[in-house]
Amino acid sequence: MGCKSFGTAALLATVALHSSAAAATVASEEQGGGLRRKRSNTQQYKSSRQTPSKQGDNRRLTEESLADAAATNSIGDDLARRFFLPASHQALDDIDMRQLILEMNLDEGGSMSIMTLKPTREPTKQPSQSPTYSTYQPSTSHAPTLTDCQNPGTCENRLRDQIVAVSERVGSLDALDDPNSPQSQASDWIMEECNASIPIDPCTASQILLNEQRYALAVMYFSLTGDSWNGGSNPGLDNGAGEGVWLSGLNYCDWGSDISSQSGSSNQLVCDDVGNVLNLNLQSNNMAGPIPPEIGVFFAMTSYISFFNAQEGPIPTSLGLIKPLQTFDVESNNMDGDLFQPEYSGPDGLTEIVNFRASLNNFRGNIPSEIGEWRKLQNLWFADNEITGTIPNEIGNLVDMNAFLFYKNRIAGTIPPDIGNLNELTWIDMEDNEIVGTIPEEFYTNLELEEVIFKNNSLSGSISESVGDLTKLSTFWVSFNEFTDSIPSTFGNCLNLEELELQNNNLSGSIPDELGNLESIEFLSMEQNEITGSIPSGIFGVNLNALRILYLNNNQLSGTIPENYGQSQRLKDLWMNDNMLTGTVPIIAEGEFLFLEELLINNNDFTGEVDESLCLIRNDTIPGGNLGVFHSDCQPPSGGGQPQILCSCCTACFV
Repeated sequence: MGCKSFGTAALLATVALHSSAAAATVASEEQGGGLRRKRSNTQQYKSSRQTPSKQGDNRRLTEESLADAAATNSIGDDLARRFFLPASHQALDDIDMRQLILEMNLDEGGSMSIMTLKPTREPTKQPSQSPTYSTYQPSTSHAPTLTDCQNPGTCENRLRDQIVAVSERVGSLDALDDPNSPQSQASDWIMEECNASIPIDPCTASQILLNEQRYALAVMYFSLTGDSWNGGSNPGLDNGAGEGVWLSGLNYCDWGSDISSQSGSSNQLVCDDVGNVLNLNLQSNNMAGPIPPEIGVFFAMTSYISFFNAQEGPIPTSLGLIKPLQTFDVESNNMDGDLFQPEYSGPDGLTEIVNFRASLNNFRGNIPSEIGEWRKLQNLWFADNEITGTIPNEIGNLVDMNAFLFYKNRIAGTIPPDIGNLNELTWIDMEDNEIVGTIPEEFYTNLELEEVIFKNNSLSGSISESVGDLTKLSTFWVSFNEFTDSIPSTFGNCLNLEELELQNNNLSGSIPDELGNLESIEFLSMEQNEITGSIPSGIFGVNLNALRILYLNNNQLSGTIPENYGQSQRLKDLWMNDNMLTGTVPIIAEGEFLFLEELLINNNDFTGEVDESLCLIRNDTIPGGNLGVFHSDCQPPSGGGQPQILCSCCTACFV
C-alpha cells in the first residue's frame, strides 16, 4: 500500500469532492516540475503537524456521503462504482491507494494532485483564512501531499517533518531558521536526495530512524568544518564519491575513512547490522567548531572519540539521550562550558559510560555528587581544565575505576576516605590542585595502585607505613607539599617502584637503608627537605643498577660520600650539593660513571683534591665520558688563600 497522510476513507472522500479540480491541476504541476518545494524565508521550518488543513472535518465522510459526493461532482456511475463504492466484501483499508490514484490519472498519464478546495481562476494576491490555490502554481503548504512516497514533493515534506521532530528532540529547532547554520545546510543537502536516481525513502518506519542519522551525520560534517578534514572530506559534495567520503550518495555506513593509531587500524564510522551508528572515531582529523546537538540522534552509539582536534563550545546536553554510550573522548580540544551537566551526568544520564575523557580543554564547573551514578566508569579524565569545588564522597561508588586523572585544575578540600573503595584503581593523578589535609589511611587499601601523583598541592601529615602494601607501585610523586616526619622504610617493599619523588616537603629523619632494595628505581628525589644522617651505601649498590637520577641536595646530610658511589653504572645526574658532607671525594674505577652528565658537590665541607679519575670522564677529554656539569667548592676565598677543594676539571667553582 502507498504512503497515506490520513485514513483511507478520508482520502476517498477528498478525492470524490475534488476530482474535477484535480484534472485541471495535474497538467500545470507536471509542467512546473512536480511538487518539490524549496524552503523560503517566509515558510521557515514549521512542521505540517502545526498547520492542519481547514478541511479536516470534511474528511470524515461515510460511505453514503462518498456516493453523494461522487454524484454531485458529475462523476459517472461507472467511475463512482469503480473507485468510490468498493465491493461489499472489500474493506476500505484494503484499497491500494497508490493504484487508485494511478488509475484516476485524468491528463496524459500525470499523477493527480488532490486539492482541498476548488481552485479559483486567478491566484489570490494575499492568502486568505482558507487558502485558495491556482491551477498553475503548486501549493506552498507544508502538509504532505497525498501522493505516493516516490513523489519529490511528498519526500521533502516528510523529510522536513522528520527534521523538525529531530530538532525538537535535541534542542536545535531555532537553528533551522538560520540559512547558514549547519542544520539548514544539512537539511538542504538531504532534500536533494529526494531527486536522486535512487531516492531516499521517507515513509518506511524502519528507514525513518536511518534518515535521522543520515541527517545528523550531515549536521556534524557542516558543524565541524568537514571540508577541511584529514580523512573523509567532500568539499564539492560529490554525490558520486566512493567509499571513505562523507556526504556521498552511498549508504552512510560506507562514509568513514580508515584511520591508523597506536592501537591499530580502525574506521571513522562503524554501524551495527541494522545500520545504526555504533562508533564515531574522528581523532586527529583537523576538525574545528562545536559538536552539534544532533549527536543525540545516534541512540545506539557506544563510542565517540575526537581527541586532538579544535572542537569548541560545550558538550551538548543531548549527549544524555545516548543511553548505550560507553566511551566519550574529547581530549585535547578547545571546548568549554560546564563539564558535568545534569542531562548526562545525573541519575538518568550516561549510566553505561565506561570511559569519559575530557582533559586539556577549558571546561569549568564542579564534580557533582551524581557522578557516583556512573557505576561502570573505569576511566575518568578531566585534567588541565578549570574545574573547581571538591572531590565528592560519592566518588567511592565508582568501584570499577581504573584511572582517575584531574591534574591542573583548581579542586580544593580534602581527599575523602571513600576513595579507599576504589580497589581496581591503578592510576590517580591530582597534581597541581589545591588539595589539603592528609592522605587518608583508607587510600592505601587500593592494592592495585601503580601510579600515585599528588604533586604540588598542600597535603600535610606523614606518609603512612602502609605505603609498603602497595607492592605494584611504579610511580609515587608527593613532592611540593607539606609532608612531615620520616621517610617510611616500607618503601623497600615496593620492588616495582621506578620513580619516587619526595622533594620540597618538610621530611626529616634519615634515608632508610631499605631504599637499597628498589631494584627497579630510576628516579629518586629527596631534595629540599630536612633529612639528616649519612648517605647509605645501598643506594649506590649493584641492586640499583637502573638508577639514573639521584637528587639528595639541600638537606642536612652529613658524613662522607660512600666509596662505592661509582658503581651506579647508569647514573646520569648526581646532586649532593648544599648539605654538610665531609671528607674527600672518592676516586672511581675505570669503567664507572660512564653515563654521568651532572655531578654537583658544592656547598659542603669537602677537603683535598678531586682525583684525576673524575677528570677523565669529562665530555671534553679523549676518550672521555659524558660529564659536562661538575660543581665543587674550588673557588678561592675573596680575602685570598687556598680554595676549600682543589679541582682542575670542574666546570663551576664555589666558595
